Amino acid sequence: MTRMDWTTAEVAYLVENAGRIPKREICKYLKRRSESVKQKAKALRAQGIPVDLRCYRPKLEACPACGCMRSTLGKHGICEVCRKRAQLTAIHSRISRLLHQIPFEERERYAETEAETESANDPMPRSPSLEGLSYYATCKAKEARDRAMEAWQIRNLTRQVKAAQKRKERIQKKANR
Repeated sequence: MTRMDWTTAEVAYLVENAGRIPKREICKYLKRRSESVKQKAKALRAQGIPVDLRCYRPKLEACPACGCMRSTLGKHGICEVCRKRAQLTAIHSRISRLLHQIPFEERERYAETEAETESANDPMPRSPSLEGLSYYATCKAKEARDRAMEAWQIRNLTRQVKAAQKRKERIQKKANR
């Protein structure tokens, strides 16, 4: 079997599409054997060019309510963040209705003291450095960041929901007196 040198166009195609399309498709397009493509990718990595033949398959899906990429959509078809926000909105709506049931003086006093009780938020996850990463590694890092952001939002919203529920319970007691 004769050795075929790589053309500039073939190398450019490999660099551009590695990680975006499966290796077998690259081999088919370039009309080269799998081992040849692997060896060329290895040589390019040795030269400092980030080439990864693993094809990236996203595991996140878009939430139809907010449009953000989320790891799980619940049984209602929306993400946990949207569900928590809706829950928080419902609790705040109930609180506003309950506030009108307590006397005005007590409502004012309650508003002054309640402003002091704020729950702290967790720090936001850091963005990963994407310099020098292959397409595959960049996508994986971005997906990990999206997952971390989703978890961070859920933790903070859960804390806010719990605080709002407690506040609603306190107002409910005052309204029932």
